[in-house]
Amino acid sequence: METNTTSNKFSFKTWLAAKGKLVQETESSKSRLLRLVEQAGENVAATTRTRRIYGNDSLVSYNAFKNFYGVDQWVYSIVNSYLTPATMGGETDKQALVLIGPPGAGKSDFVTRVKQLYRQSGPIPFLKHSRIHDNPLSLFYMVQFAAEQQADAEGLLDEAFTDRVIELKAQILTDCGLDGLLDFDNASLKAVVNGAGVSASIDGLARLESDSLVTAIVAGLGLPRSTRSAVGNPEPMVQAAVLGQYGFKGKAIKIADYPIEYMRFTDDYSGSNGIVDVAEVQPLNFDIGEWIGTENIGQLGQFTEGDPRSINLNGAFNKGNRGLVILTEGLKNPPEAQRVLLEALQGRRVKLPSPLSGSVFFDGLIILHSNEGEYDKFMKVRENEPYGDRFLRVWFKYPLEMSQARRVIEKFWNGSDFAGRVHVDPDVFDYLARLEVLTRLLPDQSVPLNVKADAYDGREQRARGMGTKVSVQDLRERAGVREGLAGQSPRETNKVMQLVAANVMGRGDTVTSALVRDALREWYKGTQTDEKRLEFLLGVLRNELDEVRKRTLSQYVLASMVEGFQDEAQRTWDKYLDNVVAWSTNQSVKSATGYSKSSPGGDEQFMREIESDPDWGVTSAEAPKFRAEIVAAVNQWIRDSNKVKGVPYTCHTAVQKCIERFVLKKVRTGARLFSSTSARSNEDLAKINAAKARLVEKYGFSDWSADQLLREAEENSDFLVER
Repeated sequence: METNTTSNKFSFKTWLAAKGKLVQETESSKSRLLRLVEQAGENVAATTRTRRIYGNDSLVSYNAFKNFYGVDQWVYSIVNSYLTPATMGGETDKQALVLIGPPGAGKSDFVTRVKQLYRQSGPIPFLKHSRIHDNPLSLFYMVQFAAEQQADAEGLLDEAFTDRVIELKAQILTDCGLDGLLDFDNASLKAVVNGAGVSASIDGLARLESDSLVTAIVAGLGLPRSTRSAVGNPEPMVQAAVLGQYGFKGKAIKIADYPIEYMRFTDDYSGSNGIVDVAEVQPLNFDIGEWIGTENIGQLGQFTEGDPRSINLNGAFNKGNRGLVILTEGLKNPPEAQRVLLEALQGRRVKLPSPLSGSVFFDGLIILHSNEGEYDKFMKVRENEPYGDRFLRVWFKYPLEMSQARRVIEKFWNGSDFAGRVHVDPDVFDYLARLEVLTRLLPDQSVPLNVKADAYDGREQRARGMGTKVSVQDLRERAGVREGLAGQSPRETNKVMQLVAANVMGRGDTVTSALVRDALREWYKGTQTDEKRLEFLLGVLRNELDEVRKRTLSQYVLASMVEGFQDEAQRTWDKYLDNVVAWSTNQSVKSATGYSKSSPGGDEQFMREIESDPDWGVTSAEAPKFRAEIVAAVNQWIRDSNKVKGVPYTCHTAVQKCIERFVLKKVRTGARLFSSTSARSNEDLAKINAAKARLVEKYGFSDWSADQLLREAEENSDFLVER
């Protein structure tokens, strides 16, 4: 197997002295991923938002996955419930991560990101000649064999043989420089030697069996327990090199002098060093060689029995050692493949291909991603019961927060050539995000679907006729784990958007929510065979979505009627932000000349007036969390933009809507222009033309869609009625 190596070369002794105590040099595959995730840091703004929405103060959003939307809790679950316990010696260290979810939920994207993180980890050391990139510390398993071989050569027997082996082992350990590297006062090292009844010294270590010896050395180097789980017997080629066998006859390499090389992680397209993706295999086409390696057919008859050169360690689990093995739709694989998987997990070993017998040590992160049907089908087979203890299942559901669903839709859209050629009206992505979430929610008899969708997005909601706010936690508990496992996929949404985009090219060149609504109606009629499901989807378009669409567009129209609306919104935001900062620091808002403009803690009445917007309705009790989220969002904007002034009121969706609604309270008289059936004056026409210009220049409509919107407002007498 070709290896992507770097020019860094050491002997084992010099490597131990220079880098043997560095955790990242010999860490386990799971520890490496955890370190890379934590190294990227926490996304404070996303963490604050997620904790407020889910009411869970332990949730953390990670910068390593900042371009993943609406899956914070699933990623946190993987980090907190899988990777962290694995690095602490927990049972998950011997489990595969199984991602279960509907199509388009982000499973493949998550795996792709994990691949990227491994590739960013920097080069890792391995034992030269090892075709599976053995951990350098695995060489300590050869101390016993090397000492016994030399004692045998000296013709010693019985007690003299045992004493000589101990003496030789001590010499090898000393030659490696361990007498000056190990901390013999380390508690874990002492526990090993005390348990064996030997001293905490080189001589005491030499009396240990191989497993205990390696455990004591790892501890004495100050390395974590997770590193110990990444160390095992090296592959046959390394053993042959140390013992001077087969191709190394007369050229045995001393352990202290054994060469250490470095390799970088690469994926399937660049040699598969430490990263390998295995597609599902049908039983008739299954070849175990693709999993564990093959016989070296090109050299048949050239090697004696037992020669490691007679096999190629080029199977998926060989190439994925020290890194990542991805089993795409892995639960569909035949029993022979599943047996290899079970051995790799439970025994940390992968069988050697014929004609050799035995196994090689395996340290790798194994990820399976599949769908719920395949998982249930697999687990119902009685013969597969042992896998239940070796799988950690994580639900990867669709996003149920509209703000996050919107970002996924935008991501899909921006990945197409349409994004640079066809304009999208500013309300379209929100419209489609609400549609997706509404189709993913399970109905709740206590609240309408729109209220539930708004509540899941962090808006403090009250259903009509209810005096108390809707409890998001209660809604989630009543819905159970099934919610989010079905509904409209972002891929389906993208298909409809592209269909509309193709139709409008050269005819307006704009995707509008009206066109999307009409296209969705026809799409569902042509693709849905379940009458009840079709009726539900058409009802969502006709009722829930149309209501919100009109409310959103009416606010755009009203805002466009006011010259300087955005400037007024920005001024209101600046005032609100000053008060929020004063609240968070318990200080007063200062004027430009330094005089206090409010009592310590800011103007509470003004802040509550903004926050109690009907669409968001943040209660007094929830205000502190909401304001903390605003502060986090502002700080995130400052970090991302590298600016400390001019924070826009659009930096946080919720507060943007609150600010705009607050300013619009002053301008609803603009509706007069569209409610009158009399001939308009020149002044009225001028205002409408100015409104159209603002819709284009300030709010993101095209000339064509601005005309369409103003015409819709004119033709519908209730379009600008407060809802």
